[in-house]
Amino acid sequence: MLPLLVGCAADRGGTDPNPHSITTTESARSAADPFALGTLLTAEGAVARDAAGDRFRRGGELFLSIHLAGASGDHAIEVQWVDPAGRLLRRDAVEVPKDSQYAAFSSGDTAKWSPGPHRAVVTINGRRVSEREFELM
Repeated sequence: MLPLLVGCAADRGGTDPNPHSITTTESARSAADPFALGTLLTAEGAVARDAAGDRFRRGGELFLSIHLAGASGDHAIEVQWVDPAGRLLRRDAVEVPKDSQYAAFSSGDTAKWSPGPHRAVVTINGRRVSEREFELM
């Protein structure tokens, strides 16, 4: 993992639970994990703690938030949303300026996605740095 990525992308502030989230087990990740999946973003671009998880109902939008504390420069970040068969469903890419706290990525509408295990694959500056598995019900 890149040393510039520290902290946890799940916001610790209270928010209303999102009806698309089934469980929040992923919100208990270690503080060294900068990646969070969930159904709701805070104004800062972090996944809200009460909306974080690894199992979600289909429909609506999922977000992957990356906490960029201490990033030393601009970064090209891409997230690929992949279905159970390994097919690319969506690609979301942005150029993130060095002073950004968070970078947030969207799955788009998941209503037509198949149930089962999916992945969000994160690439930073052309290097694959993380892969997050999640389940759609």
